[in-house]
Amino acid sequence: MANTSTRPNRTTRTTPTSVAARRARIAALIVEREIASQEDLGRLLADDGITVTQATLSRDLDALGAVKQASETGSRYFVPQQVQRDTSLPSSDHTLPRILNETLLKAEVAQNIAVLHTPPGAAQYLAGHLDRSTDFPVVGTVAGDDTIIIVMRTENDAKNLCATLLTLSEKG
Repeated sequence: MANTSTRPNRTTRTTPTSVAARRARIAALIVEREIASQEDLGRLLADDGITVTQATLSRDLDALGAVKQASETGSRYFVPQQVQRDTSLPSSDHTLPRILNETLLKAEVAQNIAVLHTPPGAAQYLAGHLDRSTDFPVVGTVAGDDTIIIVMRTENDAKNLCATLLTLSEKG
């Protein structure tokens, strides 16, 4: 008898197809790579499982304020700094240690979950910075008033995250 069990496909899409998600991915691709044409951008989006028409892509680029400018290798798309900041926090962000110093009270591990404690009202502020950071392999965060739950892939990832955040908080 043939095995009919289904296993998750490794390339399962994890990003919604909403306009906001699509535009965030477009902005991230433009920041990460040198994209010289809408055709190149469309192919990269298709590789991510996002199908878009040329007209929609044009509207998205316009909405993002993307412009084509000269670069060392020809011409490429650029997006304004504000769009870059809204879609990802640079890895070299120097404000995270200061924010952690001001808001992180405690960091503890519960299996593959990191639990962070903050003063009342600070959890969402800190979680927003962590969500935009590309420095940590975070699956997702949930923030309340004074507690953040961060789901990691492994227990070791959660331990490393807590240790790193505590170290960074001491540098702020």
